Amino acid sequence: MKNLKSILYPLIFVILALSLTSTVFAAASFTMNDLMFGSATQVRNQDVSQVLHIVNDGTADLTINLASTVPSIYNVRFSQSVVTVTSNSSVDVTVTSFMPLSQSSLQTDFVSGITATANVAGLSRTAKVSYDAISMLEVYKVSVDINGDDRSLHRGDVYSSDIIKAGADVKFTVYVRNNFGSVDDIEIDDVNLDIQSSGDLDVDESDSMNDLQYGDKDQVSFSSTIPTDAEDGDTYDITVRASGRDQNGAMHYDTYNARMEVQRPAHEITIKDIVLSPQSVTACNGKATLNVNLQNTGRNNEDKVHLAITNPDLGIDQRFYEMTIDKDDTLMKSYSFNIANTTAPGQYDIILTSLYDTNTESDTQVATLTVTPCPQTVVAPVVTSPVVVNPTPTTIPTIPQVVPTTGATPVYGSASFTDSPEYLIILVAAVIIVLAILIILLVKFIF
Repeated sequence: MKNLKSILYPLIFVILALSLTSTVFAAASFTMNDLMFGSATQVRNQDVSQVLHIVNDGTADLTINLASTVPSIYNVRFSQSVVTVTSNSSVDVTVTSFMPLSQSSLQTDFVSGITATANVAGLSRTAKVSYDAISMLEVYKVSVDINGDDRSLHRGDVYSSDIIKAGADVKFTVYVRNNFGSVDDIEIDDVNLDIQSSGDLDVDESDSMNDLQYGDKDQVSFSSTIPTDAEDGDTYDITVRASGRDQNGAMHYDTYNARMEVQRPAHEITIKDIVLSPQSVTACNGKATLNVNLQNTGRNNEDKVHLAITNPDLGIDQRFYEMTIDKDDTLMKSYSFNIANTTAPGQYDIILTSLYDTNTESDTQVATLTVTPCPQTVVAPVVTSPVVVNPTPTTIPTIPQVVPTTGATPVYGSASFTDSPEYLIILVAAVIIVLAILIILLVKFIF
């Protein structure tokens, strides 16, 4: 029995202590709200204030100490850092924070930005603190060009038109600007654009543009095609995102949303994929072939499709009658024609017109053919033999005879070497050499 008491008494004491503690905690309780500083229109480099609402929902009066764990650049201050909140009452505390130049326009969260500690052991709460500021990088316009028809996609609106049809080529152009003014003189660098679409519209691209000085604008284009099986009423959500960093380190983000809706007409025969081969011919009996696809882009099947190909100047008047094309199907037609050699050089527009119900026009397209002159025939020059004319005999003039006043009469054309001065010089030299040899011999053998 004594041993049992020694076990029970401590156990009862623990149970009583736990019960008392839980009673204290149940009696002391409070809540407070999260704080959001700034918004999508908040200007930087100024103070922003919010109200921290503290509610004592317990039965005990509380003294609460407030503190901030937000980075010092935000300079968080409290109108009172220690507050007394009686039971079942509330207190409002004004919290002021600085919005730095480096604050991004994308929301920044500090999960435990403010801590509130009560005078009851273990009783504390935290409040999330968030910051947001205006984006000075703005997507101010998005236009869509469908087969040459340029329209604006207004932010948040639905663009519904009969030009948004199956198989149509689409070009999106995104216009961006830096909204800083000359007073700020802040440049936004590394500007990037991203465009995405929902559904089967294949648009998921990114592109960059030049750095933007204050007040500068720029634009980027993206291309896509409406699905060929698009039905009437199909919608495509377009989302454009722009981002860039300014010289203070702040990121600027802007998102532009719009929606396009397909309006498919009841009857429509679209002329597609026109191929004219060749595109240039000579007027010397040239020949060309025109291939064209007809696609039923309307809501109904058609059994009285008509195609006209005409150009009066080239003598072209080709008709294809009573063709059947079901919805979304394509039919190819081919037409070959000759160019008369009397055709004047120049460019000729060949008109293609599609019709349904035989005589109701649906689509018109143009194929341009260039006709060039016939090459000129080169005539070889006639080569004739020269006429030989007997020449007049050449008369050799007679050299007049010169009669010297003294000496022998010279004979022209018959003088020999022995009569020349050179012969006399050689003869004299030979005589001198012989005399020299004779003198040497006489001196040696006689004297």
